Amino acid sequence: MPMRLEHVVQENGNSNGHPSILKNGTANGASSSDPACDSDYFGSSKLEATRLIIQALHEMGYPTAAAALEAESMCSIESQDVAAFRTSVVNGRWAESERLLTELELKAGTDVVTLKFLIRQQKFLELLEQRDLVSALGVLRGELSVLDYDTRQLHCLSSLMMCASSEDLRAQAGWSGVEGDSRNELLRELQKYISPAVMIPEHRLATLLEQARDYEVLKCTYHNFDGAVSLYTDHVCDRNQFPSITSHVLSDHTGEVWFVAFSNDGTKLASASKDLSVIIWDVATFKSIRVFHGHTDAVTSLAWSPDDTTLITCGLDHTVKLWDVQECVCLLTVPFGQPVTSCAWMPSGDEFLTGCLDIEKPITLWSIHGTTIHQWTDFRVFDLALTPDSKKIVAVCQDDKIRIYNCSDYKLTAEIQLQAKMTSVSISKDSKYALVNISAKEVHLWDIDKIQLVRKCVGQQQSEFIIRSCFGGMADNFIVSGSEDASIYVWKKEDASLIEVLSGHTKGVNSVAWNPKNKYMFASASDDNTIRIWTNSA
Repeated sequence: MPMRLEHVVQENGNSNGHPSILKNGTANGASSSDPACDSDYFGSSKLEATRLIIQALHEMGYPTAAAALEAESMCSIESQDVAAFRTSVVNGRWAESERLLTELELKAGTDVVTLKFLIRQQKFLELLEQRDLVSALGVLRGELSVLDYDTRQLHCLSSLMMCASSEDLRAQAGWSGVEGDSRNELLRELQKYISPAVMIPEHRLATLLEQARDYEVLKCTYHNFDGAVSLYTDHVCDRNQFPSITSHVLSDHTGEVWFVAFSNDGTKLASASKDLSVIIWDVATFKSIRVFHGHTDAVTSLAWSPDDTTLITCGLDHTVKLWDVQECVCLLTVPFGQPVTSCAWMPSGDEFLTGCLDIEKPITLWSIHGTTIHQWTDFRVFDLALTPDSKKIVAVCQDDKIRIYNCSDYKLTAEIQLQAKMTSVSISKDSKYALVNISAKEVHLWDIDKIQLVRKCVGQQQSEFIIRSCFGGMADNFIVSGSEDASIYVWKKEDASLIEVLSGHTKGVNSVAWNPKNKYMFASASDDNTIRIWTNSA
């Protein structure tokens, strides 16, 4: 008994005209009992696998091989109706497109009116592009309006009638035009509503392979690899590649070390201490090359300028200082009424931010000459960070709130109330995530675009002291935090699983920093007056 057409022809192909090898309603005469079409392939449908391979061969530019596989397997990737529908859209035969669309299997819950609106919208735009305003108006009134669909979009389309030229139309509509890719874009949009069993989504095999690679990375505990993940074997990064070994112990400070940060070029490390000093270390040798003295109380934090020539330091002595790194000279001292807790550079290198416990100026944007550019008031800041894309300022505050400000207009864009004290914040390279240390012995990962708590990392000890965390690894794959129990805790960012507890310090670990140019190196600062440099054994 011949296989029914709907059993053979199921999915979508590439928009470049895949051939349809159908005879008398069947695909190459394949029958429902033909193992070449419907047998099992290691738990998957052999038919589906074959059709995906045929589609991929077309996409990779092997039409002869694709045709040979279609002939031998007696499987086709799409029916005559699908091929005709694809051709009608690409060639702009809109009435035919609507007619053929009604003959295709749509996804459950799809409203055909939505698809008709999309097709007629394309027709309207093309007429406008041709400057055939009379016909375009006819489509707007006689074909689009009668659908009674998306009044707001209909008004937007109406406003396009006023465009002075085709170029103006394309710019105003955000539309590429007939000579662009607009018809293929329409086809892709329509395909979202058509059953994937009828039209295989574009590049489906490539998508599945990408998902397989992503899964390999996800299950790799110590993933810190910047090469291509091969499909030939399962991917595993050796634990020996992870920086879990102390290569250097830096002991020049005579007091607790509260903060460490690598320079942007990764060649230097700066440390701030309770002993009132700031030390610059050469990463090549880890020898001290500069020592800054000038604060009269503990130095709480610091930040490198974008070009690494200048350093900001903040102190419990109610001051912020700017230093010339090469000359070891203080360029500027800014007084405050309360301890200054944090700082960050704007990308120009001409402006910087400070966070302070002074309720009158908790966050201030300064010029490098000490002039106030903007000031936020009425709260106190424990820590702040600027997103790498320079679009947002994220501050953790004494009133248990995370405040997020827009850098372009200085306005508050989000305010998140927590139920525990926060001590620090750091931002991912892609500017999407913020790490927030919580006194309730947790490190929270926040999506600062969606304003959503993504996951919690637990295990480290934190109750009354300021503990800092950072992202680590080639692609911020790790979350690293200090701890009051003298250990360093490392979690996988993807699932917050604890993968390492590193020991070596003899007192609480206050700060950690990953080298931005060396994925196998990070530093930790401790109350035991030392800094430890962690590298791998590979």
